[in-house]
Amino acid sequence: MADKVIIPKISDELTDHYLSKKGYEVITIDNPGQKDILNLAPDAAAVMMVSKKISNDIYRQMPNLKILARRGVGYDNIDVDFAAKQGVWVTNTPGANAHSVAEMALMNMLQLRRQFRLVDKLTRDDQWVGAYQLLGQDLTAATIGIVGYGHVGQELARLLTALGVKVIIYDRKQKSSPYGKFVSWQKMFETADIISLHLAAVPETRHIVGDREFQWMKPESAMINLARGQIIDEQSLIWALQNKQIAGAALDVFQQEPIDKTNPLLKMDNVIVTPHIGANTQQANQKMAMIAAKMIDTVLRGAAPKYAVNNPII
Repeated sequence: MADKVIIPKISDELTDHYLSKKGYEVITIDNPGQKDILNLAPDAAAVMMVSKKISNDIYRQMPNLKILARRGVGYDNIDVDFAAKQGVWVTNTPGANAHSVAEMALMNMLQLRRQFRLVDKLTRDDQWVGAYQLLGQDLTAATIGIVGYGHVGQELARLLTALGVKVIIYDRKQKSSPYGKFVSWQKMFETADIISLHLAAVPETRHIVGDREFQWMKPESAMINLARGQIIDEQSLIWALQNKQIAGAALDVFQQEPIDKTNPLLKMDNVIVTPHIGANTQQANQKMAMIAAKMIDTVLRGAAPKYAVNNPII
């Protein structure tokens, strides 16, 4: 009998039904969540995850489960250490979405420098002259700060350097790079005109950007976060924006997702908001889905996956 595998419908399509062709019984759903998984196939051997949280009590209800394959990079929606104790692999897809996320960060930088959010609003409100009079700034006149120099940070630095933009970098592990200069944490926030966050969501990075960092920033500077909402102390960010401590922000992630409709960030003309779509391109999703599918096939064939984020007791 073929192993059952639950995967997102779009992932099945983007991989040209890779797992079905490998002989697995594939069950598709839009975005697998714990309730859906248990209703559809509690006897499944593998699940390809997108973003919904998986609790630790799922394992006793899924005795055949061998792998949770994250279609993406972050895995903060799974307790990977607990999964390992249950003998379940957790994998991710490092680097598969790096270019798409870097492109979006670059787009946000251009929007912030040209005050696109306000220009668009004024134009739609029949304030043509007012919109025209809003002078923007060239991106090449800015110093861009990249916090976190993994796959996304490196790709963003490469794109910015190709455009002739000055780049400074902060990472806990300094490494040589032809695309920017490494600086200290404080120097990053004091110097950069735009700071783009690309850190992993781990306990050490929770609210790592807060009151102190916003006080260091220049009043004409801006913040971009395409990583995880918990990295920024959101209340500190709101205060900094409301009190003109910084000039603007572009946010793809939030403390609570979906964002609450009463959140003050939604009403600010100097804030660009998007619903966690940094990697939401066909190309990135195809790469992520294929890597995740191959991790599932590897584990179900009895081998260790290349992109494991835990080490199960088997």
